[in-house]
Amino acid sequence: KMEAKKNSSQNDPLAETEEGQIQDNQTNQSSDPKKEPEEETNNFKEKWQRAVADLENYRKQVERDRIEFSKFASEQCLTALLPVLENFKRAADHLPEDLTENDWAKGIKSIEKQLEQTLAELGLKKIEAKIGEACDPNKHEMIATGEGEKGAIIEVLEDGFELNGKVLRAAKVKVGA
Repeated sequence: KMEAKKNSSQNDPLAETEEGQIQDNQTNQSSDPKKEPEEETNNFKEKWQRAVADLENYRKQVERDRIEFSKFASEQCLTALLPVLENFKRAADHLPEDLTENDWAKGIKSIEKQLEQTLAELGLKKIEAKIGEACDPNKHEMIATGEGEKGAIIEVLEDGFELNGKVLRAAKVKVGA
């Protein structure tokens, strides 16, 4: 019975398969045997071109990801060094007048400058928070308010920093009310 069904389905242009689906045998059979290898070649060529394009896109994405990772891989380390940098600045700001010409104090200031330069080379940048400038919530953290122009920075309490355009620590500011 199955054999008879197969034979009749080969001759029937609209034959029913074993699963009950109707199959169009005329569209599955090529009328020109020379076109079939050419179509197959074109099909393989198209798939190959897509695979090459997909591979190239993948390589570009991996390179973008690698660059992005390397830009921010040092983020945690730099964030941990920010208090050290701030403490160097505080120490320099509170250096007694009689020690400004001391060789040891000059060495400490030199180390501070070297640390700042090294961090800048790694992409760390101080966020500008100028007095009188409008407070930007993306870069400034309002800690307190006081007398002054509403919404304008009246005092910078702590510097902020960004790494390659990404805010690591917002500048802590006092804003006019």
